[in-house]
Amino acid sequence: MIKIQSIVREIVLEESEASYSLSNGFMNMSGYAKRIKTEVEKRAKKNVTRTSLVVALTRVRSELKKVSTIAPKVIINNITTKLPITEIVYENTDMTMTKLESLHKKIQIPREDLFTATVGTGEITIICSSHNIEKIKKHFCVKPKIVASGLSAVSVAFDSKYFKIPNVIFSLVFVLARAKVNIAEIVSTYTELIFIISEKDHSKTVSLLSQLAKPK
Repeated sequence: MIKIQSIVREIVLEESEASYSLSNGFMNMSGYAKRIKTEVEKRAKKNVTRTSLVVALTRVRSELKKVSTIAPKVIINNITTKLPITEIVYENTDMTMTKLESLHKKIQIPREDLFTATVGTGEITIICSSHNIEKIKKHFCVKPKIVASGLSAVSVAFDSKYFKIPNVIFSLVFVLARAKVNIAEIVSTYTELIFIISEKDHSKTVSLLSQLAKPK
């Protein structure tokens, strides 16, 4: 049987405003318990009292406060997006490495397009604006392991001071993880973090990260 606390935790984490207000002590727990009572009963398949929901919310708040102590607050200076994005993966071989090294000499990638290549021990992953993908496939002349389309890139830029602060990436990932946004890939630079996500999660991702944006 699913515990009431687990259900309450799921509902809170599905709502970024609720999780934020609960963890920071702003929530009217009695009022929120009344609002979610029907949904909790539906998921639990049994009746629950508002008092039991307030108790569950109090425990979930303690859990969230523990997480917040290891997740520093990050102020985002800018958010940019690019879509559609495609990811293509090749085996890491002598031939594909040679093709990767010559790619920029053979193919012109416009500066405004997204292009990033990651070389792992067994794979080469290229993430780029989708209109470049056919040129890249033709250049490599070998069947890729996978081609994943229908993706979106959401990039956040922040101050260089965060480079020396632990768990900054964790903090930003947590914002999306608590809302169950599936992160396909993460690309990072000195002051930027790029989330590669499904196009269907594009608006949600931008909305969640915008809550961390620097006030104008």
